[in-house]
Amino acid sequence: MTDFTDIANAVGAAHAIEPQGVPVVPGRRVHIDADMLAYQCGGNEDTDVATSRRILKSKIDLFKDASGAEGVLLHLTASGSTKGDRAVIAYTKPYQGQRKGNRPKNWQYLRDYMAEGLAGPVKQWYDREADDGFGFISANCTNDVIATRDKDMRMLPGLHLNWDTYELVHVPADAFALEAGGKLYGHKWFWTQMLWGDAADNIPGLPKHPDFPRGVGEVAAGKLLAFAEDDDSAAVAVAQAYKAHWGDEWADRYVEQASLLWIRRTNQAPIAEWAAYLPVGPQLKEAVGRMLERVNKLKEEAACLSD
Repeated sequence: MTDFTDIANAVGAAHAIEPQGVPVVPGRRVHIDADMLAYQCGGNEDTDVATSRRILKSKIDLFKDASGAEGVLLHLTASGSTKGDRAVIAYTKPYQGQRKGNRPKNWQYLRDYMAEGLAGPVKQWYDREADDGFGFISANCTNDVIATRDKDMRMLPGLHLNWDTYELVHVPADAFALEAGGKLYGHKWFWTQMLWGDAADNIPGLPKHPDFPRGVGEVAAGKLLAFAEDDDSAAVAVAQAYKAHWGDEWADRYVEQASLLWIRRTNQAPIAEWAAYLPVGPQLKEAVGRMLERVNKLKEEAACLSD
């Protein structure tokens, strides 16, 4: 009897995408989303650990070759990570609250395997998500490449390696909007998510709008940002949309969603880091203060309970 792994291998061989040859760039590393690797290579109930391990190693080698890198670094959100305090930032809906724990059979094995450095050099992130690690790399290692399927990363500048096609996409540091492979990159993608949200992480964005009473999806977000040409005009468009739905609560909900969605780029990765990069008026500054006060209080209460 042919199992799922045999079928997958046969299909992959028949429809394989060969990465284009890229000359090796001295000093370049490709930074790979190890969280995503554990999911993609984990397999089903018929997949043994040796097969998952082989698929994982093959994927890492393909990323290295396609990016012209001399080395690799795997980024893993550590077990017990605070994830940048996003769980306590979230107020409207629980952060990642919809996840049911349906993980591939070998998911934990691969995470342990990578955490021990057996698949290559690894950076485990304890005070933030691996996503924020990619943000730090994009801002500070402009010669390097980031490889992840996570759509959130498209707001970041730098060199992106498409997870499936192995295409390299360069997003300039000052790019507001750039399209490549049918995907939107740059800060406009962040503003799009402020409206559309991120279902994978249970981040609602803007749930509804008077012009879109059935919900704000990708199409509605595009229409609301139709005249946005830079961060200033996008911030105005998003603020107006939030006011139209949330009324007096708009600034608090705006700050909450921005703090959840923004991929942090600095060494300390503060929870309201986005406010240092994007336009912020008096009402949003006050809302940031309220959020910080609420988050700190919740963390203090949690610390007291653990004593």
